[in-house]
Amino acid sequence: MSTAAASPPLAHDPSWPRTGDWPAPGPAGGRSDERSDLALVGVPTSRTSLSPSAAHETPAAIRAALRRYSSHLVAPGHPGGRGAEAELVLDEALRIVDAGDLADPDTEEGERAACSRLAELAARSELLVALGGDNALTVPAALGVAGDALDTAGLITLDAHHDLRDGRSNGSPVRRLVEAGLNPRRIVQIGIADFANSRAYRQRARDWGITVIHREELLERPLAEIAAEALHIAGAGGGPIHVDLDVDVCDRSVAPGCPASIPGGLAAHELRRITRLLAADPRVRGIDIAEVDAAADAPDGRTVRLAALLVLEAAAGLARRLGR
Repeated sequence: MSTAAASPPLAHDPSWPRTGDWPAPGPAGGRSDERSDLALVGVPTSRTSLSPSAAHETPAAIRAALRRYSSHLVAPGHPGGRGAEAELVLDEALRIVDAGDLADPDTEEGERAACSRLAELAARSELLVALGGDNALTVPAALGVAGDALDTAGLITLDAHHDLRDGRSNGSPVRRLVEAGLNPRRIVQIGIADFANSRAYRQRARDWGITVIHREELLERPLAEIAAEALHIAGAGGGPIHVDLDVDVCDRSVAPGCPASIPGGLAAHELRRITRLLAADPRVRGIDIAEVDAAADAPDGRTVRLAALLVLEAAAGLARRLGR
């Protein structure tokens, strides 16, 4: 049973509306006003995980956790704000839709169907946010966002791991995307950690020209500077950028529901802030949230709650992008 399923009922206050209760998108081929600002979709991969995982339960758990939050924020420096800050209600400023979960994305046929559906959703929205699932979802998510522009697309990962393994698993999505045609020189990996990879896969990243920003650099450089560098490299081809938020990049104290998280990773506020920074860039057309196993979370649901906040941070960045 997931942590979210065991949570007590939430209090009701009409003056404190909760977020996350978003409508389904209209049918493809409908009116032009059916286009959304942000499209949410679940891609519940877990069967090929290197560690036993119930990550397929996570999209539902994230949706439940979203109900714990409002969509109100105070945005320092937001365009159009009075003085140094502006207040914003995301549910009023953005048209957000929830396309539900995709069926059976772990199989080859299901993955192809997922790519097609994700491409359709990406074409009809400014930003696609895909809820994993383990990191295997990054393959259909990035391919769907790229569409016919894979040769010009870029990828930014927030991850402790290179994900360049051989085979088909949650440890291989970056390698699979390169083999599908993504230029590795437009891949940036942020947060790669010591003791979480191997010499062979580090050498593969080096040989392919992947840009690696090690965890240590995040201790010394401003996050805004790192985000700008990643966007410059990933966006050099002029195509869409997909961002993979592997929550196991975070410290294990804040991400116990990620099987591969380790002590010494990013703080929750760091991942939240860089998510908003990246989502504010118009070249970023897709974001996935990966490697959270809702069934393995702490009793307080801290990992799933962080994942839900990443959805809202992505929406906040998008609102800034659109000048809302």
